[in-house]
Amino acid sequence: MILEPKRIMIAYRCPSCFDTVKSVVGAMNLSGAMFKLKCPCGGSELTIKNVENDKMRLTVPCVFCPHPHSHLVSRQMIMSRDLFTIPCSYAGIDICFFGTQEEVERAIDESDAEIGELADDEQLQGLRDLNENDRNGGDEHIGDLVTFVLGDMIEENDVTCNCGNDGEYEIYRDVGSVTLKCKKCGCEKTFFCDNSPATTTLLDAEKIDIR
Repeated sequence: MILEPKRIMIAYRCPSCFDTVKSVVGAMNLSGAMFKLKCPCGGSELTIKNVENDKMRLTVPCVFCPHPHSHLVSRQMIMSRDLFTIPCSYAGIDICFFGTQEEVERAIDESDAEIGELADDEQLQGLRDLNENDRNGGDEHIGDLVTFVLGDMIEENDVTCNCGNDGEYEIYRDVGSVTLKCKKCGCEKTFFCDNSPATTTLLDAEKIDIR
């Protein structure tokens, strides 16, 4: 008997054209350093980056927020389930889907119904424009992403300082910035809640040195 390689459907909603972008891929497609699923309109792309400990960092476009969501999940979690979804943490509605074609299509229909009850395309665009303009001293969504990424790095022991890998780290949120500091040696680094090169680099990084 010949075993067919595991294949899953990946789907997300494009925040530019609001169409659902879908692709059926094999396990080998997701085994490289990075996988990208781009919308034909050219306005967005979903990226999946393989990192250490058999985990994947997902960068997911969102129709509700002005910036993508970043998530770190295990490869096993995605590949072993008939359906795995990622919701927008603000709207509470699924924006990314992994699994069998049947289950993904069903979940997209259910999520479309939720969005239909929430707003039409014009209202969704208005919501995104409002989020884009609502800086309030720094983009709070980017602050959430930076806090999430830093917390994950601390948990995975991917932060170094003058203590090497033995630091004791704390994260401090302020208006427009997030600071990571070692309580033992005093090393610290501040990231501003904007699209500065340092912040953009952090969101794609696997490790960080704050010396």
